[in-house]
Amino acid sequence: MIFGNNKLDMNLIEKIVKKNKVPILTQYEPFKELIKMETNESISRKVKELNDLIKERKAMEKQLLDMQGKKPKLMAKIIYISNELNENKNIKAEQELDKLKQEMEEINNSIDMIFEKLEDRPILIKEKNLELLRETVKHSYEKINKGESNLSEVNAKVAKLRKELDDLRVQKEDIEETVNSTYHFIHAILGHKDMEKLDGKLLK
Repeated sequence: MIFGNNKLDMNLIEKIVKKNKVPILTQYEPFKELIKMETNESISRKVKELNDLIKERKAMEKQLLDMQGKKPKLMAKIIYISNELNENKNIKAEQELDKLKQEMEEINNSIDMIFEKLEDRPILIKEKNLELLRETVKHSYEKINKGESNLSEVNAKVAKLRKELDDLRVQKEDIEETVNSTYHFIHAILGHKDMEKLDGKLLK
């Protein structure tokens, strides 16, 4: 048991958590089934924080792909406008080229910034996932201990009811035996015909 004297040993949990390979809990079916049955405010909050980090990472990955997809098209335009400028000395082409170069610079800066953020996301996701696991383990053991306590009470009540049932069964058998013995005795003394007359008048 991780509990000792009903107090959670967080150091032991930490060692076990770090030693084991932990899946992303919010994408792990057994975890999803567990929190359907039982959760608390802290777990719900950490689930949301973890899911938000995962959604943010996916959004940045999509944004990165979009920007990387724009670069070849933008580069082709820059080459075309550069040729136009060199061959025709077009002033408008020079302005357009400056604009395209500025756009390319902005895209490169955005890509660098997204790469930098994406580098941190696996670590942040792992840390938040471990936080969620710690809280879930703590809550689960509290639930187990509470359940075991309730189960002891229920088992005690079941044992008491079984004893009462056994006592009633013995009492029932004793009463049936007394009634049958008494009835057979009277039947043997009075006979069948007189017994029927008395049955009609005396039996309820």
